[in-house]
Amino acid sequence: MTLEEFVALYAKAIDGIDSVGWHWFGYHFYNGPRPFARGILSSCASINRKTDGIGTELLEELVGIGGRDRDERQYEQLLQKLSEILVIERVVNCPWPEGTTFRHEPAAIRNGPRPELLVSWPEGRLVMEVKTPALLNHVRARGANGVQLAYRGGIPLDAAREIAEGEVTLPRDNPILDFLRDGERKFAAFREDCSTSSLLVIVWDDHIYEPISTLVNAGSGLLTPNSFAQQADGTAEAFPNVDNVILVRHLNYFVSGSREEALMDRENAMDFGNEHALPNVLCEGHGGRPIPTFVLDVLRAYPHDDPGLRMFAEYNPQDMVFWIGVPPHE
Repeated sequence: MTLEEFVALYAKAIDGIDSVGWHWFGYHFYNGPRPFARGILSSCASINRKTDGIGTELLEELVGIGGRDRDERQYEQLLQKLSEILVIERVVNCPWPEGTTFRHEPAAIRNGPRPELLVSWPEGRLVMEVKTPALLNHVRARGANGVQLAYRGGIPLDAAREIAEGEVTLPRDNPILDFLRDGERKFAAFREDCSTSSLLVIVWDDHIYEPISTLVNAGSGLLTPNSFAQQADGTAEAFPNVDNVILVRHLNYFVSGSREEALMDRENAMDFGNEHALPNVLCEGHGGRPIPTFVLDVLRAYPHDDPGLRMFAEYNPQDMVFWIGVPPHE
């Protein structure tokens, strides 16, 4: 990031935070800025170099989320915006051919739904949406309950409660269903152009088995014929406008970075990691159109059934998870 880029973006950030009042990241921008804020500014500058000001737009949206002292809903909105910045930076910096253009929140039809990004190059187009679940209460439940169900329709809840001798952490599957439905809705008009592929990116924390289990477990996975989302005729709900779903494990870095905790393998919270970092996961959607291989490579996305991933429990659907050290409820 050049000095000119830093000065322009930093001024935008301070003006935005000043205008809303209290902000979760105010400390990081006002004091230094701190490494967490510098990482955000650097990512936005990187996006700007490849686009017509999309990085600045994203930064203005980020610093505009404030005004309510320690409001957790706003904190989760900030995690969503950080996820958008993280993924968009990776995608715009892919080795696209000459003549590629990028549009932020485009509409295929007037007043139509707006996905996150549209990439257009001479041979095709890619439309992308980025989603992040609200996980704070779910994380607290993980810490309080000794047993977790990663997907519905497997082990009966009553049986799980008997094993747990108390409450059980339930799947966060409804948000994933909502993400698929929203992607289906936002991608639809763009798909009338047969050269347009679609990508839904879901940013999660290190418990990556949770979205994997919800999407592809054989008994009720949303991308399987046995999906728990059923239509009126009893068939599985389909998402023909969603070609691919990529699950990115990164929320932990945002949270730890904002707390100024050590990040171990990353320079800052916006560092996506190198080729040796923990992999992300690709699940094929119902649409069937391919996306460029280099996009998968840059997002470090491996198929969920890749033999290299299947060796590790966290990359496999889980029926039940036991948390050691969590006392049973009395």
